[in-house]
Amino acid sequence: MDHYRSSQTYGIFISHKSEDWALAGRIYDYLSASGYRPFLDIESLHQGNFDDALEQVIRTTPYFLLVLSPNTFKNVQEDSWVLREIRIALQSACTVFLVATEDFEWPADKLPEDIKPLCHKHIYYIGRRNFYEIMKKLTAADIIQGKTESVTDWREKIRFLSQTYMSSRENIEKTLGTLEARFGAELVESIKKKEPFRGRNRIKSIHMSCYAASLVLAPQINMVDERAFDRGVLFNIFAELLKDEDFSLEIVITAPNSMAAKEAAESEKLGNGRLEEYPEAVFLSSYCSIFRLIDKDPVFSKARSDRRFKFMVTDMAMPYSIFQISYKSDYNEYDHIKVDLYSEGLTSNMDRRSMVLFRKTDPENYSFFEERYKYIRNLKRSNQLIRENHEAWVEAWDVLKEEIGYQE
Repeated sequence: MDHYRSSQTYGIFISHKSEDWALAGRIYDYLSASGYRPFLDIESLHQGNFDDALEQVIRTTPYFLLVLSPNTFKNVQEDSWVLREIRIALQSACTVFLVATEDFEWPADKLPEDIKPLCHKHIYYIGRRNFYEIMKKLTAADIIQGKTESVTDWREKIRFLSQTYMSSRENIEKTLGTLEARFGAELVESIKKKEPFRGRNRIKSIHMSCYAASLVLAPQINMVDERAFDRGVLFNIFAELLKDEDFSLEIVITAPNSMAAKEAAESEKLGNGRLEEYPEAVFLSSYCSIFRLIDKDPVFSKARSDRRFKFMVTDMAMPYSIFQISYKSDYNEYDHIKVDLYSEGLTSNMDRRSMVLFRKTDPENYSFFEERYKYIRNLKRSNQLIRENHEAWVEAWDVLKEEIGYQE
């Protein structure tokens, strides 16, 4: 038992040929971040002797996930690792299910008799474009039902004791990452009731990088994803927080005419289906609305002059948005970063995968995204882009507003 401790409880054993390590690793990352306890034999990596300890892991793990590809049964010897793992799984009490690449077919050559039961099991065919959809179906259909008590306990600890948690943006914002949990129930309640906030703000700073900020800072523009549109609640939270002279806000968005903005619009990364005819409106409205706030809104104007509100643009491609909240000293144990992953072809922002990372419990990942934000917020480059393009962007937004019949 050198490599695997018998006291260690796993929820899912991932079996794969070494050629398919990339897909197996991606599945492992998804299951791990979603709160399951997957096992991936990285240490042995199908080298050396198949020992009793690995067999024990398979027999004591409730679920066995086999990654199938054209490599799986190609040139496989009778004593190969993958066949031994399959045989042990079929002989044990674990539930076996199959994930296959889109080009997988059962081999024409006769399979070993004791492997044939695999052919009668349902296969989840998975590819680059449907990865998250299939993983969601797979976990809902197979893993969640009948989990052992120890696996359930582990998942709950991951979900609620501040480790990294990944789910859809909609699920996170309705459970773990509600506005009340992140900004304080008293503040959010006063905003929703349109009453003065008389409590104490507990947030020190917010750093936010995203493709566009029209959803937050231009809530009056009803050209956005209906499921994600919060009718100005987050905008009013920002405005209330900026009244606190100990609070600061930074926002970085994609420059309207950058290649990143064009690529995002063409691949529908934003999920703003209602903007199909005017994808440039997402970026132009975000940029111009922020400058209008600075010019017209006394709270934003003062915060800007006090250097507590900073706005930047970037021409870098962003694979995700970053929303970092740092709390005041007596609350800083709650410091966290919320990361929303971008994907092509989404019908809603709320379908994105989101991750929540807490500083004290996941310092490595927290520090990674913290440094990524610092890299994206290139102030010198932002000033250059704004200096060279500001008038053209404002003019383009004025023309577009007239074309679509929008009046401020």
